[in-house]
Amino acid sequence: MSAPMSEFPPGLLDYFAARQQQRDKRADTAWRTLTKFERRVTREAAVMGYVLGYRAGQADGVMGKGGPLDNDDPIPGDIDIVRRVIQHCDSTSDLYPYLGEACEGRRRRITRKRMYPGEASPTSQGG
Repeated sequence: MSAPMSEFPPGLLDYFAARQQQRDKRADTAWRTLTKFERRVTREAAVMGYVLGYRAGQADGVMGKGGPLDNDDPIPGDIDIVRRVIQHCDSTSDLYPYLGEACEGRRRRITRKRMYPGEASPTSQGG
């Protein structure tokens, strides 16, 4: 049996670093594209979701790990959390089209025609 590799090849590490820079740049583009109100709502929702996930022990994707009792790591700053959330929304832009398009520098107007069926409020559907 061969011993497992202890580190990644340098070319792969360079690729990872380049991709991280691309993700950071797209998140910064999205942040600049949003209006002041949209940035505030995005920041508050992202940080609230992160902190609640952290407190519930699900911040690192594993139940029972990462909670305040299991982890001595401090909660990152607001802008780091927001960047992480925007990067996730960009990678799943089919689920989060508004932030996904903001990562491309485009603002998407919200109209009834562009809303998904689940986004419409009960009162706008006559119910």
